[in-house]
Amino acid sequence: MTKIKFLLLTFLITCAICLPNYFMLETVGAANEPCSYHEQAYQDLDLTNLSQELEGTGLMGSIHGAYASSRLFVLSVREPDNFFNHREFSLIPSDETSLKGLNGVKRQDEVCIKGRFIPNPSEQKHILVQSVTLVKPWQHQDNFDPYQREVSLPEDLINQSSFVGKVHAVYADGQVLVVEYKDGVIPVFVQSPQLTKDLFRGDIIRLSYQIQTLPTQPTHLRLNLEQSQPLEVLDSIVKWHEKDVSVRGKLVKFPQSPQIKFDVYAIAVDTEGITRYFTLVNFQDASTFQNIRDKLAGIWETHLSTAKSGRNMLINPEVTIEVQGVGNVVSPAQANPQILLSSEKNIQVIDN
Repeated sequence: MTKIKFLLLTFLITCAICLPNYFMLETVGAANEPCSYHEQAYQDLDLTNLSQELEGTGLMGSIHGAYASSRLFVLSVREPDNFFNHREFSLIPSDETSLKGLNGVKRQDEVCIKGRFIPNPSEQKHILVQSVTLVKPWQHQDNFDPYQREVSLPEDLINQSSFVGKVHAVYADGQVLVVEYKDGVIPVFVQSPQLTKDLFRGDIIRLSYQIQTLPTQPTHLRLNLEQSQPLEVLDSIVKWHEKDVSVRGKLVKFPQSPQIKFDVYAIAVDTEGITRYFTLVNFQDASTFQNIRDKLAGIWETHLSTAKSGRNMLINPEVTIEVQGVGNVVSPAQANPQILLSSEKNIQVIDN
């Protein structure tokens, strides 16, 4: 059944890429309708309602990730007034026009997508995109050169069969898995969810893989079940939870965005040669948290000349800080692990 499921998924995605007109017969008329947002349709993020929006006046959301060179585009849709309930959808261009539209968007842009869901057995829903409308571009306040990706996919994966990386996303009881290799983000087709169901975002893993032949872009991997241990957790992020920690690392800034109301600072911590980003927070006292943010902001501004863009944040490779606090990891889907600080005095700048 696993092989049949894999072949069916491959066939459907291939058809979506190669035969877009077939999948779009029922949605051609929707392209002429103006984009509009119907709040009721987004309650509970019910797929039936979202599908009607998608095939009608458009599905409204923000770009979670856009990597034009890999044709990897992901849309994030949130429930109204519920920040923590959101769904991510893979976007597949149906033609050159929709590809051009997707190539023109960037992370956190607000967009309107028209098209339809592709029927497939995967828990990760894919949208065949008919049109892309940029509703509101996101303008970062910080003026930094765009980040230049270092990894080349699939070229960097062809001559090896395993790597040490990090879990980027996992949900649906492990049926959906996305991993990070170097600075690349790669979907993984999961044939055996029992191997992945207990993973957390941020786990450091060794993955034995095979490169799927289709789709060619974006690169997809599948677990190599011929290996005795296709997936091994080298460092579980959960073991940091409620543990006293004292760590050193580079200072990181997640700038204010549609998802966060103010700048959030973090520390880049290396484990097993892989970098995790722990946000530095205090949830018990608002004034203490403000003092922590103020101190980190002061350090950041003092050394602004050496800061640069990271993949989805800003980092200062010339500033090392040391922090003492308590680890906090409460959900497999938590955006970043946290270190709870009791005071701004728990932050020190270390001379390089």
